[in-house]
Amino acid sequence: MVEKNIDDIQNENVQLKVETVLNPSEDPEKVKKCLLNIANGCKPILSDGHIEATCTGILSLHHIRVGVRSKSSLGVLRKLLEWNRKGNLTWFLLNKQAAYEDVISLVENYEESPLGPIRVTIISDSLDRIIEWLLSSRDRE
Repeated sequence: MVEKNIDDIQNENVQLKVETVLNPSEDPEKVKKCLLNIANGCKPILSDGHIEATCTGILSLHHIRVGVRSKSSLGVLRKLLEWNRKGNLTWFLLNKQAAYEDVISLVENYEESPLGPIRVTIISDSLDRIIEWLLSSRDRE
């Protein structure tokens, strides 16, 4: 795998969207915290039983990049990103309870996260470069 540092990719246009349902039993502030623990620099918004946050820039993916590497889940994330890819967009799911504890825990289907997963969508015209940076094996930032 080719190493990518932040300087190589910081000017790439990338949009990150994280979203999840807000169950009636959940505290909206705690669910917002889940999204903040995933998406660097986003502001979660509550709307009709749904919370989402959208932000731009490669640094919005920082928490995911660090968290996935620490969990040794790079291969699983690569598989999910490729399976769910359509043109310049790809997505994957994360466990909401783990996100609250600031842990990036991938799930492969909705049933694996009892409170419902967090859907993470990445959009970029340079998606291949973004994915390679996200999955690169070494931090050189």
